Amino acid sequence: MALESTLAIVLKSFPYGDTSKIARCYTRDFGKLSIIAKGIKTSKTLQSGYLEPMNCLSLNFYYNPKRQLQIFSKAEFSQPLLSLKHDVKKLSYGFAVVELVDRTVTGEEPHAELFHFTEDVLEAMDKSEGHLNRLFWFFEMKLLSLLGFRPHLSNCPHCQGSMESAFFSLGYGELLCGNCSVGTGMQLSQQSVAVLKALKNGSLDNVGDISFGAAERREVGGFLQQYFSFHVEGLSEVRSLRVMESILA
Repeated sequence: MALESTLAIVLKSFPYGDTSKIARCYTRDFGKLSIIAKGIKTSKTLQSGYLEPMNCLSLNFYYNPKRQLQIFSKAEFSQPLLSLKHDVKKLSYGFAVVELVDRTVTGEEPHAELFHFTEDVLEAMDKSEGHLNRLFWFFEMKLLSLLGFRPHLSNCPHCQGSMESAFFSLGYGELLCGNCSVGTGMQLSQQSVAVLKALKNGSLDNVGDISFGAAERREVGGFLQQYFSFHVEGLSEVRSLRVMESILA
């Protein structure tokens, strides 16, 4: 059993027995792993707080590829993300980011670009003074791209015509132009399609400059939820955002 080191983002954690904790982590070098920290809740040297969701860590652990649970050794924070954890909106959007990674990424195949992008988005949310929904939509669009099923936004996949306004077809699971809209689905205005194109071509530095109104907010957010629900089995909603909405209501 080799002692390994990697960068990691904690996706989820839960107690194991009275003294231990299990954490599901997304790592730069090993993909998604489950780590058990034996006795961490009573240890005077190990700190249970490291293994909380959204924590970005430099992680040391004992790795055995034949085991489902790897053994925690020690950790340090690679990014503190203090603001993210003390603001209910930032906290909710941060939880939504790690929830989507947890529910869309499977197996131990590493994906360094996705790992660092997720880390960068959490850091941007931590430093943000607003625009959290834009950051989250940007994350969703980039995640779709990295997973290999980003929506078509330039040309209609059915007729190859220009995509101005659009229709999300629940039959095709794809955006179609207004002329090809058939069956059940949701309509997106020209302005909402423009927001999606700006998200697709944007960066973390300029995503806050994207402007839209209440109608586009509903359409873009609703579309991304339906698109993920169609393409990711079992993902009917992002629970973290639903919790935030109920708290703020």
